[in-house]
Amino acid sequence: MSTTIVKEEYNVCAQHTVFYSSITHVTQADWDTIVGDQNPYLTKAYLLALEQGLGHMQFRYIQFYSAAKKPVGIAYCQIVPITSKEINIDALSEKIGGVLPKSLLGSIDLNVMICGNAFATGENGFIFSDKVDDTNAYQSVYTALDELHLREKKADHKIAITMMKEFWPSSFANAEYFKQNGCSEVNIDVNMILTLDSSWATFDDYLGAMNSKFRTKAKQVLKKSSPIQVLDLNTTEDKERSLSDVDHLYNTLLDRANFSFGRLNAKTLFGLKETLQENFYFKGYYIDNKLIGFSTATLFDDVLDGNFIGLDYDYNYEYAVYQRMLYDFIKHGIERGVKYVKIGRTAEEIKSGVGAEPVEMKFYAKHRNKVTNAILKPFVQKLQPSEFELRKPFKAEHYI
Repeated sequence: MSTTIVKEEYNVCAQHTVFYSSITHVTQADWDTIVGDQNPYLTKAYLLALEQGLGHMQFRYIQFYSAAKKPVGIAYCQIVPITSKEINIDALSEKIGGVLPKSLLGSIDLNVMICGNAFATGENGFIFSDKVDDTNAYQSVYTALDELHLREKKADHKIAITMMKEFWPSSFANAEYFKQNGCSEVNIDVNMILTLDSSWATFDDYLGAMNSKFRTKAKQVLKKSSPIQVLDLNTTEDKERSLSDVDHLYNTLLDRANFSFGRLNAKTLFGLKETLQENFYFKGYYIDNKLIGFSTATLFDDVLDGNFIGLDYDYNYEYAVYQRMLYDFIKHGIERGVKYVKIGRTAEEIKSGVGAEPVEMKFYAKHRNKVTNAILKPFVQKLQPSEFELRKPFKAEHYI
């Protein structure tokens, strides 16, 4: 059952808290005051593009106010329906050592409320004013999520799991609050991040910093991929021509994953491009005018944050498409003058081969009934980051 919250209020942690079910209903000036230019994933324009493109999901928005009714924080939740369609049952069962039987995995049908963004890694769930100390901020979010859960339950829209995703090492101490209040702590796969050297003015400078073995490999990738035509996907004509192909390529890649929190679609990606313009990198990869892959990334502050790719694996080996995408991320990052290129989880060994290094991340989950908790707790405990061989592609002096 769909739940509509136009505006609901209650008091928490000496603050006034307001819930909404659409970004169009929030008090925009107050929302913008808190978000500013800190995080594009929490801007009204970005969230509206997601809302308009993802009709199968529901969204909740929270605004926090001081006792004097001044805006002090915001939070954002996605309610994602999870069924066996989002699970590669054989692969996930093997990964967790059979803790959950395949029959149970195949019958999963539940709602997960995520404080954060299922489609972007990092701390995209809430922001508070500098005037609010960390302890009060985390307590306020936790209490508000509990209240939101109760409201959803009363509306017969039950939430099986609440997740807070996902935290960087600098926030681990503060996020410990969630664990202390009954949440399970999960160490997920690392995020692979390349720190660009300030001396790299061009992509050739990056290649020059590599040792001979990895520089040769990079040049081989560039040679193999040279027949590929890489084009921006940013016009109405591109959208009309490529919608179905982008959807197909994205779903092909997602079908290979162990698990996914819902699926985006081409309409949403083009909507994000229209919204973020030059700060949303959206490239199509063509062979003989056929779209064989695409990649996207969001640019903000000093970061190029790689988001989604789609790939026709029939072309990947011959043209080294995936590795070419990684090098293109790096090239674009250098051209835009960022400090970090975040290229996400999975394929860690390949990503370390282009210079990315692992950064630990954690999320927190609260199971909302005893049965679910009994079933899922051992499952959560078995989830561990994937192991991989870390490569070091740069000359020795780079690592000093």
